[in-house]
Parts: sequence; structure tokens; C-alpha cells
Amino acid sequence: MSDEKEKKDNLILFPLNKIKHKDTAGKPKHNEKVHQKIIEQQTREFVEGNVDEIAYQLLDKFVVMGIRTAKMTFTADLALVIDAIRGLIYRDFNKVHPAQMLTDKMVTLNVKGKSKTAKLNYNELLGIKHKTHKPISKEVEEELKDLADMGDVQFSPDFNLDDPNGNGNGKK
Repeated sequence: MSDEKEKKDNLILFPLNKIKHKDTAGKPKHNEKVHQKIIEQQTREFVEGNVDEIAYQLLDKFVVMGIRTAKMTFTADLALVIDAIRGLIYRDFNKVHPAQMLTDKMVTLNVKGKSKTAKLNYNELLGIKHKTHKPISKEVEEELKDLADMGDVQFSPDFNLDDPNGNGNGKK
């Protein structure tokens, strides 16, 4: 009990009336063009880094499955899949990517309440006869529905991502 009291007695509180806040009046504001360029660069780095991580995880999974990853056709198919993932993530940041146009042309979405289904149609894009099909399994559709039921859960950083000074807290 006395140890706890001694610990509290060792604290020296700084008087709040002595804290001076810097006045930002008269200081130049950040250059909006440069600021936007930095945001674009950081978004690109974030997306590309995460796409690389997803690609490594997929590649590991394919190796474990025994898929012949040394084949040229595997590399071509993987490139298409990874670029589609890249388009998906860029769309979340409201950034245009060519893979999104491919998706928009090939995929038809049906929404019933919070349930979503997607159908792929290769016919118009490739000029071939191919049965329209659902690429997403019932289990994945249920998971998408469960996520929709949770609402839009979003990442909330502990710092200001739009900080033009790069120190993460919006202060100079």
C-alpha cells in the first residue's frame, strides 16, 4: 500500500496553462497538387504491396495443391487472376484500372435483399458460345451475405492518412 502511494507521489504534473500551441496563421498551406500526388503514390504502394502478398499466398496454395506452376499457361492464368484482384482493390479506392472494364463487361450481378450473386458471360467479350455460369460457390455467397449483414466495416487508422507532413498525426 505504501509503495503505491510513493509511486503516485513521484509524479510531477506539467501545468496545463504553460503549454503553448503554435499559431499556424500566416504559414503557407500545403501544395494541393503535391498532396494529391503523395496520396496517389501511397495508395499505389498500398495496393501493389497487398496484391503482391495475395499473389504469394495464392502461389503457395497452388504449390501445396500440386498445381504445375512451371507451365507457361499457369503463369498467364495467374497474371489474369492477379490483375483482376488488382482491379478489385483499386476500385475500392475509386481508382480506375483496366481489369474493372473487363469485369463490368463480363459480370452480371443480381441482388435480392442482402444476397448477391454474380454470373459470368464470356459470349459478348470473346464472341464464343459459352454457357453463362456462376463463378462463386454457395458457401462464398453466404459469406458475402454475412459480411453485408455486418454493414460496411471499415479500417480506422490511428493516425491521419492525409497528413501532408508525413508524420502521421496532422501536426507540424
